[in-house]
Amino acid sequence: MSPLDAWREELRRLIPRGFLRRDQGSALFVSDSPRFGGADETARALKAAGYTVQLKNGLMYLDAGLEKYRALAAAVALERPAPTDGSLFLYSLADRLLRFGGEITEENLPLARLTLKALDADDLPGLDRLLPPAVAEAQRKHILPPKAAGQLILSALNQTELERSVSPC
Repeated sequence: MSPLDAWREELRRLIPRGFLRRDQGSALFVSDSPRFGGADETARALKAAGYTVQLKNGLMYLDAGLEKYRALAAAVALERPAPTDGSLFLYSLADRLLRFGGEITEENLPLARLTLKALDADDLPGLDRLLPPAVAEAQRKHILPPKAAGQLILSALNQTELERSVSPC
Protein backbone atom coordinates (compact mmCIF):
# COMPACT_ATOMS: atom_id res chain seq x y z
CA MET A 1 0.00 0.00 0.00
CA SER A 2 1.34 3.40 -1.00
CA PRO A 3 1.43 6.28 1.47
CA LEU A 4 -0.35 8.35 -1.22
CA ASP A 5 -3.36 6.04 -1.51
CA ALA A 6 -5.47 7.95 1.03
CA TRP A 7 -4.77 11.28 -0.69
CA ARG A 8 -5.49 9.73 -4.08
CA GLU A 9 -8.88 8.48 -2.85
CA GLU A 10 -9.73 11.88 -1.35
CA LEU A 11 -8.74 13.64 -4.57
CA ARG A 12 -10.86 11.27 -6.68
CA ARG A 13 -13.89 12.28 -4.60
CA LEU A 14 -13.11 15.99 -5.08
CA ILE A 15 -12.28 15.86 -8.79
CA PRO A 16 -15.47 15.06 -10.70
CA ARG A 17 -14.01 14.15 -14.09
CA GLY A 18 -10.74 13.50 -15.83
CA PHE A 19 -7.63 11.55 -15.02
CA LEU A 20 -5.63 11.78 -11.83
CA ARG A 21 -2.01 10.67 -12.13
CA ARG A 22 1.21 10.98 -10.22
CA ASP A 23 3.01 13.99 -11.66
CA GLN A 24 6.44 13.52 -13.24
CA GLY A 25 7.36 17.12 -12.37
CA SER A 26 7.31 19.11 -9.16
CA ALA A 27 3.74 18.37 -8.02
CA LEU A 28 2.39 15.16 -6.50
CA PHE A 29 -0.51 14.72 -8.92
CA VAL A 30 -1.75 16.07 -12.22
CA SER A 31 -5.30 16.06 -13.57
CA ASP A 32 -6.97 17.17 -16.78
CA SER A 33 -10.13 18.01 -14.85
CA PRO A 34 -10.14 21.69 -16.02
CA ARG A 35 -10.79 20.52 -19.58
CA PHE A 36 -14.26 19.42 -18.49
CA GLY A 37 -15.24 22.74 -16.89
CA GLY A 38 -15.78 23.74 -13.29
CA ALA A 39 -12.10 24.26 -12.58
CA ASP A 40 -12.71 27.19 -10.20
CA GLU A 41 -15.18 25.25 -8.04
CA THR A 42 -12.96 22.18 -8.02
CA ALA A 43 -9.91 24.27 -7.09
CA ARG A 44 -11.82 25.88 -4.20
CA ALA A 45 -12.90 22.45 -2.90
CA LEU A 46 -9.34 21.13 -3.17
CA LYS A 47 -7.89 24.13 -1.35
CA ALA A 48 -10.51 23.77 1.39
CA ALA A 49 -9.42 20.14 1.79
CA GLY A 50 -5.78 21.19 2.30
CA TYR A 51 -4.34 20.82 -1.19
CA THR A 52 -2.44 23.33 -3.29
CA VAL A 53 -3.60 23.80 -6.86
CA GLN A 54 -1.87 25.25 -9.91
CA LEU A 55 -3.69 25.57 -13.22
CA LYS A 56 -1.47 25.54 -16.29
CA ASN A 57 -2.09 24.61 -19.93
CA GLY A 58 -5.47 23.02 -19.22
CA LEU A 59 -4.07 20.84 -16.45
CA MET A 60 -4.38 21.00 -12.68
CA TYR A 61 -1.19 20.34 -10.72
CA LEU A 62 -1.93 19.21 -7.18
CA ASP A 63 0.10 18.90 -4.03
CA ALA A 64 -0.77 18.51 -0.38
CA GLY A 65 -0.42 21.43 1.95
CA LEU A 66 2.16 21.48 4.71
CA GLU A 67 -0.34 20.36 7.36
CA LYS A 68 -1.37 17.32 5.29
CA TYR A 69 2.30 16.31 4.98
CA ARG A 70 2.77 16.71 8.71
CA ALA A 71 -0.35 14.66 9.46
CA LEU A 72 0.87 11.91 7.12
CA ALA A 73 4.25 11.85 8.87
CA ALA A 74 2.56 11.64 12.27
CA ALA A 75 0.46 8.67 11.10
CA VAL A 76 3.40 6.59 9.84
CA ALA A 77 4.33 3.87 12.30
CA LEU A 78 8.04 3.85 13.04
CA GLU A 79 9.21 0.28 12.75
CA ARG A 80 12.80 -0.62 12.04
CA PRO A 81 13.17 -3.68 9.86
CA ALA A 82 16.47 -5.50 9.85
CA PRO A 83 18.45 -4.26 6.86
CA THR A 84 19.24 -6.67 4.07
CA ASP A 85 22.14 -6.49 1.63
CA GLY A 86 19.88 -4.83 -0.93
CA SER A 87 18.38 -2.31 1.47
CA LEU A 88 21.39 -1.40 3.59
CA PHE A 89 22.09 1.92 1.88
CA LEU A 90 18.46 3.10 2.06
CA TYR A 91 18.21 1.85 5.63
CA SER A 92 21.27 3.86 6.66
CA LEU A 93 19.99 6.95 4.82
CA ALA A 94 16.61 6.61 6.57
CA ASP A 95 18.37 6.23 9.91
CA ARG A 96 20.43 9.35 9.23
CA LEU A 97 17.28 11.30 8.33
CA LEU A 98 15.60 10.16 11.54
CA ARG A 99 18.57 11.15 13.69
CA PHE A 100 19.44 14.45 12.05
CA GLY A 101 16.25 15.49 10.27
CA GLY A 102 13.60 17.88 11.44
CA GLU A 103 9.95 18.66 10.99
CA ILE A 104 8.55 19.04 7.49
CA THR A 105 8.82 22.69 6.41
CA GLU A 106 8.22 24.58 3.19
CA GLU A 107 11.98 24.44 2.53
CA ASN A 108 12.35 20.66 2.82
CA LEU A 109 8.96 19.77 1.32
CA PRO A 110 10.56 18.80 -2.03
CA LEU A 111 12.51 16.03 -0.26
CA ALA A 112 9.34 14.67 1.34
CA ARG A 113 7.56 14.86 -2.04
CA LEU A 114 10.43 13.08 -3.80
CA THR A 115 10.30 10.30 -1.21
CA LEU A 116 6.52 9.93 -1.46
CA LYS A 117 6.52 9.81 -5.25
CA ALA A 118 9.27 7.18 -5.38
CA LEU A 119 7.54 5.04 -2.75
CA ASP A 120 4.22 5.42 -4.56
CA ALA A 121 5.89 4.16 -7.74
CA ASP A 122 7.44 1.31 -5.71
CA ASP A 123 10.80 2.57 -6.96
CA LEU A 124 13.23 1.90 -4.11
CA PRO A 125 16.21 1.75 -6.52
CA GLY A 126 15.22 5.16 -7.88
CA LEU A 127 14.91 6.54 -4.36
CA ASP A 128 18.29 4.99 -3.57
CA ARG A 129 19.73 6.95 -6.52
CA LEU A 130 17.81 10.27 -6.28
CA LEU A 131 17.43 11.01 -2.58
CA PRO A 132 21.09 11.16 -1.42
CA PRO A 133 22.10 13.99 -3.80
CA ALA A 134 18.86 15.85 -2.99
CA VAL A 135 19.57 15.57 0.74
CA ALA A 136 23.17 16.70 0.20
CA GLU A 137 21.98 19.71 -1.82
CA ALA A 138 19.50 20.65 0.93
CA GLN A 139 22.21 20.40 3.56
CA ARG A 140 24.53 22.61 1.48
CA LYS A 141 21.73 25.20 1.53
CA HIS A 142 21.42 24.74 5.32
CA ILE A 143 17.99 23.14 5.00
CA LEU A 144 17.28 20.45 7.56
CA PRO A 145 15.98 17.36 5.73
CA PRO A 146 12.60 16.01 6.84
CA LYS A 147 12.67 13.27 9.45
CA ALA A 148 9.42 12.05 7.87
CA ALA A 149 11.32 10.90 4.75
CA GLY A 150 13.24 8.47 6.95
CA GLN A 151 10.02 7.26 8.57
CA LEU A 152 8.44 6.67 5.15
CA ILE A 153 11.48 4.79 3.86
CA LEU A 154 11.64 2.51 6.91
CA SER A 155 7.91 1.87 6.65
CA ALA A 156 8.31 0.90 2.98
CA LEU A 157 11.31 -1.33 3.75
CA ASN A 158 9.34 -2.98 6.53
CA GLN A 159 6.40 -3.56 4.18
CA THR A 160 8.75 -5.05 1.58
CA GLU A 161 10.22 -7.42 4.17
CA LEU A 162 6.73 -8.45 5.33
CA GLU A 163 5.70 -9.21 1.74
CA ARG A 164 8.83 -11.32 1.22
CA SER A 165 8.23 -13.30 4.40
CA VAL A 166 4.63 -14.06 3.36
CA SER A 167 5.40 -14.87 -0.26
CA PRO A 168 5.38 -18.59 -1.08
CA CYS A 169 8.21 -18.24 -3.62
